[in-house]
Amino acid sequence: MLKLHLVCKRQHMNLQEWTGTAAAVDQARSLMNKKTFKEMMEVMREEMPLVRVPLAFGASATDFAYAHGMQKGYEFALKILKAMGETTPELPKEPEATFSSNNNE
Repeated sequence: MLKLHLVCKRQHMNLQEWTGTAAAVDQARSLMNKKTFKEMMEVMREEMPLVRVPLAFGASATDFAYAHGMQKGYEFALKILKAMGETTPELPKEPEATFSSNNNE
């Protein structure tokens, strides 16, 4: 049975606080190296929204935008989970809207 005991006075942590806590990162790495966890992550990747329910041909722009947002949110959540086992995680940055003429090409 796996028990995580973190040295933290706060009940809730964000990713920066988590990765700044060596014990939390070490325990996350230990968990991530277990076969069961690796298999669970594979199932999670197979359950991505656009893999399970593909967007119908001829879908509206709104449907496409919604599905795209669901997919990106799911991918981001998986990346955060992976980042919890790293001391200096690399997370994707949100695109910056510049409204330059190059964006309209």
